[in-house]
Amino acid sequence: MRARDQELLTAGARLLFVGTGSPAMAADFQRAHASPHQVFSDVMRRSYQAAGMRRSVWSFLHWRFPRNMARAFRNGFRQTKVLGDAWQQGGVLVFDSHGRLRHQQIDAVAGDTIDLGAVVAALRSG
Repeated sequence: MRARDQELLTAGARLLFVGTGSPAMAADFQRAHASPHQVFSDVMRRSYQAAGMRRSVWSFLHWRFPRNMARAFRNGFRQTKVLGDAWQQGGVLVFDSHGRLRHQQIDAVAGDTIDLGAVVAALRSG
């Protein structure tokens, strides 16, 4: 996402990240990975439930997970320790300035990638 951060901002995005860890973990993530964007903590996972995002151990047992993990490793990403809910899958939601949902991508398997092209297209269409 960092590689296209400026493109997202130019397209009008206001990025917000939500994690399942504690508020202190969210602050650490914001400093290390998400600056200058806001990061929120949702320990109870209510925003994930409202968005229909999956929570399942099976997302790690899926045949795509090892492929996703290898791709991330090749691209320089290293998983250290797990913070928050390890079984909660994420995704991306794009809302327009009126609060209408323009695009959503719900991860099915751990390590699924975000289609940033679709995110940018949704921003530009709204």
